[in-house]
Amino acid sequence: LKELLSMEINPCAAQPCGCNREGSTALYRCLDCDHHPVKCKVCTLSTHQHLALHRIERWDGNHFAATSLFDLGHILYLGHNGDPCPCISVDPAPSPDLAPVGNKRSSEQISVVHTQGIRSVTIRYCICPGSKAPHVNQLLRAGLVPGTPDRLETAFSIEALGLFHTLNMELGIGMYDYYKTLVRRTDNVFTQDVPDRYNQFRVAMRFWRELQVDLHSGRFLGLPEHLPEHVGDSLSYLCPACPQPGINFFSDEERSSPEYIHSLFLAVDGNFRLQLKKKLRDLHDFHLHDGRAYFRNEEYKQYLTTVKESKQPATCHSFTAGNVALAGRYKNAVVTGVVAVYCVRHGLFRPDSIIDLEKGEKYINSDYALLGALSG
Repeated sequence: LKELLSMEINPCAAQPCGCNREGSTALYRCLDCDHHPVKCKVCTLSTHQHLALHRIERWDGNHFAATSLFDLGHILYLGHNGDPCPCISVDPAPSPDLAPVGNKRSSEQISVVHTQGIRSVTIRYCICPGSKAPHVNQLLRAGLVPGTPDRLETAFSIEALGLFHTLNMELGIGMYDYYKTLVRRTDNVFTQDVPDRYNQFRVAMRFWRELQVDLHSGRFLGLPEHLPEHVGDSLSYLCPACPQPGINFFSDEERSSPEYIHSLFLAVDGNFRLQLKKKLRDLHDFHLHDGRAYFRNEEYKQYLTTVKESKQPATCHSFTAGNVALAGRYKNAVVTGVVAVYCVRHGLFRPDSIIDLEKGEKYINSDYALLGALSG
């Protein structure tokens, strides 16, 4: 406890800074740097030229109070690995069209959502003639994902997006809870003063996930050209251990090991809790990769319109009572569950093997899912 209390003060605070500049007083410390060194304003800005998202505190005489690099005048330069663009001066005079008016910020001041909270950052874009990249590209090269492609007022660090993706997959944390955690990390008392960037976070996270899917598929590297035709255009993950024809399994090879090692074992299972109720839907919310991963969509809907289910007469009153109970359970449900096919040994879903159910499980649904799994 004594050691924790000693971290609230620093004997070097309000003392001359180690840079020995005339009139330089060590008043600022960084909570994200090792040992939290106390430095003057000039040294703090110099050591954080490439660390714009670090948390800064200022000594107020008897305690450290929260401040920011933005308040100290820090500028994040883009396009030259963090160094100022040679086509602009280091401290350019603000132009009238970029000057803040009231509570409106200039186009060079953005909010950045990071794992340690939401920070205001002043940025300077590269303006080199002939080699100037779009602002979105410059932000991405600096590890920042823009919240919108046109009005660049908010950005999200790749670390923040990657952390949410891991927590979402491992712990099931939703976007709202994760964002509220970041708000608490920014200001745990006056949360209402933290700018609301939740809607931008939803857009940026979906945009980032789509980029990761395209990146992992190897499509831009020409990988599908070297894969069999039935998996070349798929964005799904193939089980690396199961035999995949044309990839790690070739029928003309001589095999001395037991046959079961070269066999593919599949299982079909359903989940009737994944239901979709009737509700108003956003017409602008559409699939970016419709039917190119695990779910079969448009082709599956066309298939259901062409096939008919063969019903067998019930010979047991228990089944009739069960059907009545299921009818009440599926009331106002557009999708009553899903059926998926996966490899038994490793638990990975097969490409094109997950389909939606309508009013219970039927053979016509499961057969289509199994066909997609075998063809993929």
